[in-house]
Amino acid sequence: MAKAQPLIVAAIDFGTTYSGWTFSFRHDFEKDPTKVEAKIWRGGQLSSLKGPTCILIQTDGETLEAIGFEAEKKYCDLAESEEDKDWFYFHRFKMDLWDEDDELVELHESTELEDVRGRTLPALTVFSLFLGSLKEDAMSTFYQRIAADFLDDEEIHWIITIPAIWIDAAKSFMRRAAEKVFFSIKDDNLSTILHFANS
Repeated sequence: MAKAQPLIVAAIDFGTTYSGWTFSFRHDFEKDPTKVEAKIWRGGQLSSLKGPTCILIQTDGETLEAIGFEAEKKYCDLAESEEDKDWFYFHRFKMDLWDEDDELVELHESTELEDVRGRTLPALTVFSLFLGSLKEDAMSTFYQRIAADFLDDEEIHWIITIPAIWIDAAKSFMRRAAEKVFFSIKDDNLSTILHFANS
C-alpha cells in the first residue's frame, strides 16, 4: 500500500544570524510548484522573511519565553528595568559553536552555550527550544489556514536545514535536537538537508 502524500511540506532554516520557515500545501504545489509561502517576521517597523536567531529563556533555564524580534524586545525591556540577571538570552548562538581558530567544536550531549551574561545552558536545550518555537509558530499558521485545531503527524513533512560545512558530529547533534522536538514524527516525515550558505 502506497504511503499517503503529506498535506503540507514545511521547511525550517535555522540560520546563523536569521532564521525562518516556509511551507507549501500539496494542492498549491500541484497547481504551481513555485508557490511557497513564508512567515513574515515583524520587529517595530521592520518586516522580513526571517527573524533574528536569538532566544529568551525564563529563569528556570527550561521554559521558552520568546524568539526573534520579540526576544530582542523583551530582553531589552528586562535589561532596562535591571530584571535581566536571572534570564537567559542567547543571540546568534550558532556562532558559539566555533572556537577561536574558526573551527567547529565537536558537539555532544553535555556541550554548553554561554548567554550574553556568561551563564550557561546545555546546547541541546537551547537548540531544541528554538526549533520547537519555530515548529509551534508554523503549526499555528497551518491551523488557521485549514480552520482546524489538529493535524495528524503524517500530514506534514518537515525539513530542517543543516550547514554543509559542519562536521559529522555537529550534523548528528542538530539531528538530535530536531528529533527532540519532532519526537512523535516518523523518519519518513522528517528530513535534514544540507545548505551551502550562511544566513
